[in-house]
This record gives sequence, structure tokens and C-alpha cells, in this order.
Amino acid sequence: MSKIEEIFSVGIDIGTTTTSVVISKLKIKNVASGFVVPKIEIIDKAIIYRSDVYFTPLLDEVTINFKGIQEIVKDEYNRARVDMEEIKTGAVIITGDTARKENAESVLKAISRMAGSFVVATAGPHLEAYIAGLGSGAAGYSAQNHATVANVDAGGGTTNISIFADGKLTATICADIGGRLIRFEPWTNRVEGFISGGEVTAQHLGITLEKNKSLSIRDINKIGGVLAEALISTLKGKPNTLAKALALGELVENIAPDYVMFSGGVGRLFYEEDDAYDEKTMTRFGDLGPVLALELKKAIDSESIQVLKPDETIYATVIGAGVHTTELSGSTIYVSDPEVLPFRDLPAICLTETDDFYDVTTEIATKADKFSSQDISILPAIVVPKTFGNSFYKIKSLANAIAAGTRKVTQKGPLVVICEDDIGKAFGNLLKNTLSQSRPVISIDQLTMKEGDYIDIGAPLYDGGVVPVVIKTLVFSNS
Repeated sequence: MSKIEEIFSVGIDIGTTTTSVVISKLKIKNVASGFVVPKIEIIDKAIIYRSDVYFTPLLDEVTINFKGIQEIVKDEYNRARVDMEEIKTGAVIITGDTARKENAESVLKAISRMAGSFVVATAGPHLEAYIAGLGSGAAGYSAQNHATVANVDAGGGTTNISIFADGKLTATICADIGGRLIRFEPWTNRVEGFISGGEVTAQHLGITLEKNKSLSIRDINKIGGVLAEALISTLKGKPNTLAKALALGELVENIAPDYVMFSGGVGRLFYEEDDAYDEKTMTRFGDLGPVLALELKKAIDSESIQVLKPDETIYATVIGAGVHTTELSGSTIYVSDPEVLPFRDLPAICLTETDDFYDVTTEIATKADKFSSQDISILPAIVVPKTFGNSFYKIKSLANAIAAGTRKVTQKGPLVVICEDDIGKAFGNLLKNTLSQSRPVISIDQLTMKEGDYIDIGAPLYDGGVVPVVIKTLVFSNS
């Protein structure tokens, strides 16, 4: 019987407004038999420590304060009484407006080097929406109850909505709606700063925003009210004028969720009692968060949408763990340009079985935008399940469909295909010959991945016969 081990894992979320840390203890065992490459399975997990929620430290409007982030992480390790050397795995993700900062990528990599091998991602808004929907429990509730559930992750700079039907992601919607669109001196109405979404909203109402000038309580309430109306109109699939102005990317029409959950910092405030707010405390956090939460509650009460409380609110995008499985690919692989390897932290998308290969093309084009990191040059890895079969007709038709899909996307990086079946070499050759533009092709096989997993691929071994891979699975408190 395989030995069961216990390891510590950390999740770090550096968001627009807040930074938080969660430490988990995982029980894992190697389920592979004999002397084959280890395959790790999680058999138990428990969150053992949740940090305080900190305001994300910034040096200025465009620069993250790395030393400030580092001190938060070190201090929280000390409070949790966990030594840095004991952290074996985890995930660090920069989300929201913070992901747009000039030094975001370097901060991300530096923090990840503090302990172990991490899932490292600068999440764009659509990927952040998906992660939050998993972390809040919306995806799980949708799967268990065969329902359509919308998770509304309302944070500081953005609100990211993910829609799940029977547990599967069907849409994401993102908008410049959040508590930090306008910043105040805490406990006062004096404006300390604002970002684009705040300016657009104020102009929509004919309100002038100026630094160091005060807004009336009436104007603050009006701004919170129209932001809430814009968000609810988006959620109903009938976006109003302001919703369209604040949208990040395409909006989705005719949404009809059975249930709605709210997560994020504003989401946590949404579930607080109404009497927590009055004129004196409305700006206690120095932002629009409390008024936006209260106005959201008022707006959704007038709709026929059932609200559920999620498993997690403000911690929804803090990853409980990033568990790593080290494997070798099958020996029938295709690597057109070995010099592009190694690379790290490529998210995976899984193709849905279908007999209509036009659906494959559409699915790739849609999911590539949702699952890409903030760096739009990186195309997610495409997982081809065994259910597609391995007949020459099938794999040729599938290669044509994938090639057509890649022509529709904006990402220009390598095309990575993960085949569950033993078809990597043949499939890679077909893809390379089918692509009309020059794009490196990496096709590896005999691996199983889930959508939302991340993969590292190393340089080829054994005269190019195999490649080492590390598959990383994000684990949430409710998963």
C-alpha cells in the first residue's frame, strides 16, 4: 500500500484592493504501481489558516510594492507557525487591476520563488472569473443540483461573472465595476483618487470628480446605485447603457441563471446586515465597497433571482493549493521546435466530444480568450480526450478543426496539444502540415488533464523521445 504523506500548501491572491493568504494541509499518496513515474492523488485536504485581508501595497498607481507583499507573506507564515521550508507547493495569482501593473510579472515570479514549486498566473479577467466561480462553490453547486448558477465576483477594480450549467462553464462576463473605482479618505467623503470606471460612472450621472474635493452622500449613493443597476442588467443579459460602457470585452445576452452567488470583497459586504451602514460608516474602507454592496442588495431584491451564500466570499480567488503531479509523456510525441521548450504554467482547455468539428473550432476560439493569462501571446494547451477516438479520419478532421480554431485567436505562441490517446506524433504532424501560418507545434500523448489545470513542459529527453511534464491542479476548500 502506498505511503500517505502530509504536505503544507499556500495560496496567495494579490488583488486590486486586497491581498490574502490561505495555508492548507493536504494528505497525498502515490497511486501509480511498481516503478513507473509517480502519480499523486489528493485523499484529504483542510484549510488550517486564513490570513487577515490586507490592502494590496502599491508604490504608485502603476507599481506593486514587492517588499510590502513579501512582508505580508512572511508575517502570515509566522502567525500560522509554518516554516517557509515546510511549504511544498501552492499557487500565487495576481488578479484584477493589479494584474495590469508594470511589474506584476516580476513580483509574481519573485513571490513564487519564496517557497517550493507554485502554480504562477497573472489572471486576466475571464480566467479570474472562472477561478472565483470554482472557489466560491458556484461550479460545485451547479453540478450537484443540475442548475445554472452565476457567480458574481465583485472586487476592487473589476467584477467578473462566471456562469455554470451542470457544473460546466458556459460564459464569463467582466466589467470595470468595483469598490475602488473611487477612493476616499477613510471615514470621510474627500476623494483621494479614481480610475477609469469611476470617471465614466460619474460622467454618466453628470457628477464631477476631483482629487481632494468632497462628494455629497447623495452623490455617493447615486454612484453606487447606478453601478448596481448596471451590474444587475448585465446579469440579466439585458445590459443598460452604463453596463455597455463599463464592459471589458463582449457582453452575453439572454442569461437566465437559476441562482446567483456573490464573492469578492464587495460580495462579502453584500451578505452583511443592512444596519452595518450609515452615513458615517459608508466610506470606512475608503472606497465605494459598502454603498455598492448595499445598492446591489436593493437592486437584486426587486428581481426574481434566488440568491445563495457561497462557501467563500473574499477568499474565493485564494487558491487552497496547487498540487503537482510529475509525469513523462508517451514516447510517440511531436515537437516541431525543441528550442521553445521548456515553459511553465500553461493553462489547459478540454475539447468537448462532438461529431460536428465546426463546434471544435468555435470552442477553441471562445475558450482561448477565457483561459489565457494576462499575457495574450500565450495560447492555452488543448486537451484531446480519448472519446474522440483514434481513427485516421477522426484525427485528420480534428486537426483541421484545431488549425481553424487557432486562426481565429489573437494568441501567437506555440500550439500545444495534449492527447489522452497514443496519437501524439501522428496528430502533431497533421497539425503542422495543416496550419497556414508559422507556429511551433508540440503534440504529446498519454497524459490526462482537467480543464483549468496548468502544465509545465521540459526540454526533450532520450533523443527527443519523451518530455518531462508537471501537471498542476488547483484545489479549493470546497472541491
